[in-house]
Parts: sequence; structure tokens; C-alpha cells
Amino acid sequence: MKGEISEEALLQVKIPLPPLEAQRAIVARWQQAQAEIAAANEQAEQLRNSVAQNAIREAGIVLKPLIKRPAIFALSWSKAERWGVEFNRWDWSPENLLSSADHPMRRLAEIAWINPSDTITLVDSDPVTFVPMAAVSDELGEIVAPEIRLYQEVKSGYTRFAEQDVIWAKITPCMQNGKCAVARNLENGVGCGSTEFHVIRTKDVTRVLSEYLWVILRLRHVREAAQRYFIGSAGQQRVPADFLEELYVPLPPIDIQCAIVRQVEAGRAEVARLREQAAQRARAARAEVEAALLGGGRNDRIC
Repeated sequence: MKGEISEEALLQVKIPLPPLEAQRAIVARWQQAQAEIAAANEQAEQLRNSVAQNAIREAGIVLKPLIKRPAIFALSWSKAERWGVEFNRWDWSPENLLSSADHPMRRLAEIAWINPSDTITLVDSDPVTFVPMAAVSDELGEIVAPEIRLYQEVKSGYTRFAEQDVIWAKITPCMQNGKCAVARNLENGVGCGSTEFHVIRTKDVTRVLSEYLWVILRLRHVREAAQRYFIGSAGQQRVPADFLEELYVPLPPIDIQCAIVRQVEAGRAEVARLREQAAQRARAARAEVEAALLGGGRNDRIC
């Protein structure tokens, strides 16, 4: 097959063969470096998973545990959201998934439009921002690789959104992975993207920040809860819009929303620093081992 190396060619490759003691030292140093890299990545992952949850907890917002009722349980028919024993075994609802004694609770559909309709006044030759699912980073929660397309190319068959809208992946596994972003710097203020995005648009920017909704909707707790509402066949399961519409969201004052967003952004910056630290350590480890094997300078000794 094209691009493959034959076994015979591989066996002809010459490799450095330092003394056994030096080999042991190289392996030990490499293992130590890998442990340091893993520790840095683990620290970053723990921080990534906790920063938003810590920020909202400090703001007086409580997450209801995602627990199930016993295998045998009784439930009033009026409280059953859907047909099905497994669905109704969960002892929480979108109304009480989040709660706060300090702030009023509002249905998301009261404070934001879900998948709003737009009247676009652009002409076909106008450029717009195109955002396929791959352009949204599940690690950063940002649009990282948008494309610029002519409006005529994407005006049909795609999801449309506007500046400061929140786009939230509804399909598995993108939803679970956290593909959710605030749309910013859109060409002509218009974005078109995957049909697998729900669009959330705040109704009053003086009361609700898009960035605050982004924090809430990207919570791992919310994403795990949303899986209960999946519809569709295996591998093509999606969260319907009514999960978002019926989700009750705490509504703190704008200054507290800003504080939550700033805390999350600071945490994200620290996660990025830890990730880069791990990447730098990996590059240094490779260079150190190569130098020890091949020589060529002051770094050619490990022990």
C-alpha cells in the first residue's frame, strides 16, 4: 500500500545503541517526563471541569444531583413529562435542575429566544461567517476555525445566527463534548452553520448576558442532564429544543453575571497555561532523549 514501509526496510534502519546503563537512564528520564506531563494535563482537566461549577456555586447557584428514584416508585401522572419508566425514574426536572435562594428563576424561553427566525437583508454576494461543527472547539468553547462564504452559498440548508448568539450543539457526541460558543466577529453580523446547532439569543442584553448563558449551557451538569431528553436513533440522537425552552435558569444581576463570566475566563486562561506547560515539557523531553541518543551538544547526557 502506498505510504507504507516494508518490514525489510524497517529492519535495515540503524539506531544508536548506547551502553545498557545509559539506556536505563534514558528510559527512566523519559518515564519521569511523561509522569510530569500527565500530571499537568490532569490538573488542567480538573480545573476545566470545575471552574464554571465553582463560579456559579460562589454566586449562590445550586446544581441538583442527577439521581434516579428506586427501581419501584410511584409518580403522579400529572408530573410525568414523557411516557417511559426510565425517563421518569430521574428525580429531577428542567425546572429544578438549577436553583438559587439568592436569585429569581426564569424559564430560558422567557429570557431568550430558542432558534429565532431572522429577516436577513443581505444580498447573495455578501460575505458571511460559516461555522461547521468542526469549527467549534469542545476544549475552548469557542469558534476557532470559521470560514468566509458568500451568502448565496449558505443561505439555505444551514442554521442562521447573529452576533452574540449562543450556538449549542444538539447532537451526540458533540453536545456531551461541550461544543457551545458565543458567536463573535461575524462577517456582516451574520453566521450560518451546521443544522445540528440550537441557537439561543438573549431577549434583553441589559438583563441577560450571552456569555452568562454560555456558562450555564456549557456546564457539564447541564450537558449530562440533557442526555435524558435525547430523541432519535443510536448514533444520531439529539436534544430537542423543548429541553432548553423548559430549563429554568437563575437570573442574578448583571454585575454578578459579569463576575461569573470573568471567573470562568480566568480559569480558562489558567487551563490554557497548564496545557501549554505540558506541551512544552513534552517537546523538551523529546529533544532531551534525541540529544542523549544522537549527541550533538551540551544536552547529550541524561545521567
